Amino acid sequence: MTFLEKLEVIERVDGLIRRKATGSADELAQKIGVSRSTIFEIINCMKTMGAEIEYSNIKRSYHYIVEKDLAIGFVTPNKINGGKSQNIFHQSDFFGLPNHIFTIES
Repeated sequence: MTFLEKLEVIERVDGLIRRKATGSADELAQKIGVSRSTIFEIINCMKTMGAEIEYSNIKRSYHYIVEKDLAIGFVTPNKINGGKSQNIFHQSDFFGLPNHIFTIES
């Protein structure tokens, strides 16, 4: 799976989580077309990226504990709100890269 394919899977999982329509890990894997173990890798990757995710047995779906927006991509500096800030990005082993912390100042 390429880097962009992994990002697409994360976006799909994010959309299903927002709709509270993931089902169990097995059901989510079937919906996305990946293995169950890949689902756990994706969820862990999303957590590393700052998402707070839990599974609810009552709702039978993953959900965000704290709502956050998924933001992946490049923007011009004048598109970033709030003046100077520091965003910390944790690269995950899921992306096939060494686990480093990058700080981006804007």
